[in-house]
Amino acid sequence: MDRGRWRRAYNRLVCAVAVFAIGLSGWTLWGLWERRHAVDEACGGLVPVGEVLALPGSGGEITPARNVTDGIRLDDAPLPQSCVLRSEEAAEGRRLGESGSFFSAQVAAEPTGWTSEPVDDAFEDALDHTNPYIDVPQVYQPIGGGVPGHVTDTGASVRLPCPGTEHRGEEITAVRASAGLDAATRAEFSENGQLAQEDRDRLARIAVATANNLAAELGCPDRLPEPPSGIPALNTEPVAPDEAEGTCAWYGRAGLDGSPANGSGWLPDRVLEARTGDRVWQERCLLSVTGEARGAVYRRYARDPEYRRFRENSSMDDKTWWMSAESFFGDAADRVSTDPVGDDRTAVAGRGGYDSEGKTLWATSVCGGEPAVHTLTVSWPYVDGAARHLEPVLRAYVEDVAERRGCTDTALPPKSDYREGS
Repeated sequence: MDRGRWRRAYNRLVCAVAVFAIGLSGWTLWGLWERRHAVDEACGGLVPVGEVLALPGSGGEITPARNVTDGIRLDDAPLPQSCVLRSEEAAEGRRLGESGSFFSAQVAAEPTGWTSEPVDDAFEDALDHTNPYIDVPQVYQPIGGGVPGHVTDTGASVRLPCPGTEHRGEEITAVRASAGLDAATRAEFSENGQLAQEDRDRLARIAVATANNLAAELGCPDRLPEPPSGIPALNTEPVAPDEAEGTCAWYGRAGLDGSPANGSGWLPDRVLEARTGDRVWQERCLLSVTGEARGAVYRRYARDPEYRRFRENSSMDDKTWWMSAESFFGDAADRVSTDPVGDDRTAVAGRGGYDSEGKTLWATSVCGGEPAVHTLTVSWPYVDGAARHLEPVLRAYVEDVAERRGCTDTALPPKSDYREGS
């Protein structure tokens, strides 16, 4: 074969490879466009598509989970609205009938009309690692960096004040946005049951961008800043009260530690906290009594008739000696249920009280010109023995929150509510 024929054959090969590459590139670009379009279409163009497609479990074809939600359609329906996305990667390996979803986002506006609920005392010990209902104790971490919001074990939620605007003729005062991984996806890509650092930071960015995009759509004047990187995971290990530095620091400072070395043993000797944040709409501190302290209580009060009913309802095997101190602010405080099985009973502004069904003491105040509700939920049957020791606990907690957040007009429960077996 002469040199000219070789050159023609080579050129044909190069052209064929180029055509194939162009076709492959076009196919790849088309697939990427379809994936991006599916996210935009389902979520109303509000979520940052590139960030969503960088999440774990997002591989393969993306489709909306329309059996769960119709997606976000701001012009067609009132808020809140949400979108749930499925992916081929998330669906692979899951059992028949299980969802193939990997991501969800929600947008809402205040007033939400939602009911806030303190931690449910129906579970066993909220700090018990063997509890099958609790993967990670739910003490949410503030996002920080000037962003009103928090991260959970599955995602992030943020809030942006938006006064003087409307949606579909209804006046709103703020917007909220949340972004999270599906529970199964989170479990598959988790680090010790929690989101990986990269995913936690990314979901916070998605939530902030979604809130800002919603604000732009509704004509809100303000925007949230970019969230910080390195947002801490939820704490999972209780510490001694004097080691607390965040939402439980008040307990150590008040000297209420119920360890056997301090005497009574009735009050908690371990706490689980998060960082404090002056922009979150809910905060929590979990407190628990260790087995050593429980043993000291039984030995000390073994013959005390005042604690007979408590002993009849309890045993050394109980894992339910815990409390939860929580506060709700602004819209979240408008309707705080103290009923563990519904929302028929709610805290009343300007008052304090006790719900014997929910085992919840509650106080109210005004923080930054907005309503606030502070609760102390105590597990059963622990509450029967600890009730008479609770007044200084709730008082110390409310005073700490009031100092940190500038609260006034505090109303605590009457002394009659602090009684054994309430």
